[in-house]
Amino acid sequence: MSAQGPTGSGFPEEGPLHRESSVLVLDVLDRIPSGYELQGLSKPSMYLVRARIDDETVSSPGEDVETSSGSIGPLSEIRFKDLTVESSNNLNEAVMESINSDPERHLGFYNRANNLSLKYHAFQLLPGIGNSKAIQMVKERGGSGWSSFEQIDKSCGIESVKLLAERYLGEMKDPSESPSLLELLVRSEI
Repeated sequence: MSAQGPTGSGFPEEGPLHRESSVLVLDVLDRIPSGYELQGLSKPSMYLVRARIDDETVSSPGEDVETSSGSIGPLSEIRFKDLTVESSNNLNEAVMESINSDPERHLGFYNRANNLSLKYHAFQLLPGIGNSKAIQMVKERGGSGWSSFEQIDKSCGIESVKLLAERYLGEMKDPSESPSLLELLVRSEI
C-alpha cells in the first residue's frame, strides 16, 4: 500500500479524513490493470470517500472496513455526482446504519434543536416537517428530551432516523445547503 500516517491508519494525519475509523462499502469497482477501488461512506463523520484495494478481501457493499486494517489505501473524498449507480442505491441504507450505530451524536439534534428565527424552527430543516409539526415536536420533547429514536417516533409519529438520513443525503447532494447538519452535528469537533 501507500505511505501510512503516524497512527498506521493508511492516510496522512491531515485534513478531515484523518479521524475516520472505518468505511461502509457502497460499491467495489474493478480498475484494470491496477486492482480495485471502493466507494464508501466514512465513519464516524459520514464523508463520501474512495480508496484503492489491492486485493479482493473487500468485496461486497454493506461491509464495514476498518481504516487501520491494511485492506484499503488512503481515503479521498468523492462528490455525490461521481458515485456509481450502485453506490447511490446503497447510500441511504449506509447513512441510516451510520446514524443507528452512533445514536448519541444524532439524537443531539432532536434534543437540542431550537428556533432558528422567530418563524423557523430547526426541526423544519427535516423533510416534510412544517411549522405546526415542529411546534408539536417541541411540546412532546419537553424539558428532559428523548433517550432513543424509538421514543421520538412514538411520541411524534415520525421516522426520526429516516428524516435525518434524508436531510444528510440532501446535504451530500448539494454541499451548499445551509445550515449543514452534517457539519454541525457529525463533523464538528465539539
